[in-house]
Amino acid sequence: MRRTHGRAGSERGAVLVQVAIALVSLMALSAFVIDYGVMWVARRQAQNAADAAAMAGAISLGFVNMDDQALARQSALDVAAQNAVWGEAPDVTPGDVTFPVCPPGSPGAGSDACIRVNVFRNQRAGGSPLPTFFSRLVGINEQGVRATATAEVLFGDSTDCVKPFAIADKWLELRNDQGEVGWSEEDSFERYVPNGGNRGQLLNPADYYEAPGAPGGQYGPYGTGFTRESTALGGSDYGRPIVLKAGLPNQAIAPGWFHPVVINPDEGPGGANYRDNIATCDPTVIGEGTVLQVEPGNMIGPTGQGIRDLIAQDPGAHWDTSLNDGQGGIAGGCMAAPANPCALSPRLVAIPVFNPDIYDAGRASGRIDITVVKVLGFFIQGMVDGNDVLGYLTTYPTAPRSGTSDTPGAAFVVSIALVR
Repeated sequence: MRRTHGRAGSERGAVLVQVAIALVSLMALSAFVIDYGVMWVARRQAQNAADAAAMAGAISLGFVNMDDQALARQSALDVAAQNAVWGEAPDVTPGDVTFPVCPPGSPGAGSDACIRVNVFRNQRAGGSPLPTFFSRLVGINEQGVRATATAEVLFGDSTDCVKPFAIADKWLELRNDQGEVGWSEEDSFERYVPNGGNRGQLLNPADYYEAPGAPGGQYGPYGTGFTRESTALGGSDYGRPIVLKAGLPNQAIAPGWFHPVVINPDEGPGGANYRDNIATCDPTVIGEGTVLQVEPGNMIGPTGQGIRDLIAQDPGAHWDTSLNDGQGGIAGGCMAAPANPCALSPRLVAIPVFNPDIYDAGRASGRIDITVVKVLGFFIQGMVDGNDVLGYLTTYPTAPRSGTSDTPGAAFVVSIALVR
């Protein structure tokens, strides 16, 4: 009886049972922690890929060609492929890049300025699903993630930090064409008789200017002037060198001829304020419809001082004509320096563009009106011939300061934003 009782009461093997139960629990926990962790790491990487791809597509739309969806789609696909998800390129097909109406709540809700990118690493055909490790013990051999991002192109017609150089918009050259056929740097705007008994009457023939969004206009939303596409990368005006020369009221308007203007009316005219407006950022918002006062004095000295102070803020930046297949671009400086990065070189500035028709008509009647029709980007290269300013036309990549523009022909201030 004692021997039988000893066998029945033995605890041999009890620990083995507990270890087996613990191992099962540990493997289940490992499957949750490790495989679930893989999924969430991959999910974050997929979102990064979607965000980057959507931004790349929006940049193509905003700064190259708003109407070239094929180029924007390819830009998005290329960038998505460069952002690995758990060590492999994500699955993104052309059909995963779409151009929906901008969603509610976005700055441009209801507009067609959005691009959406869906990124996958899942079990769909060709989707390259994610691996599992411990979940294989219960028959789960793969898992998947997806992410989506929507980016929007924001166009505005106004901004701050505008420099006090007002230049004329492009016109249709019909009189005394001095250069190549059509508008060129050698021409001048001549529309009204400037003096004499017929002062203010229309010349015959007369140069013609049509403002952006003019009612009944013949030349589309941009009129005859610079277009958003022409000043973007790939456009005919992108990288166009312009030598800014101070003009006088009795001179005919010419490309590059500019009026020194008062940016902040509260500060008033004067060489000191004018110089500071060149070298620093004035918060006054300038845009379509703004009427600017002309500086009354000689601004050659303050122009040189302001330009030198501005260049000193980013002396390493310059316009490299070999970039972008010979179209040029900004090289060096703070935008290229990893140790001191900047989103925008202070030498890439906004300059106001005025209506030459209003100006010429006013000049003929004894008035000078500088009516802004758009704001262009202008990279300041430096001073030439002692008094003039050399720069290159481009778009101005910053957030609009008064919402999006209702006049597409005036919307040259471009910003890109993720909206979903």
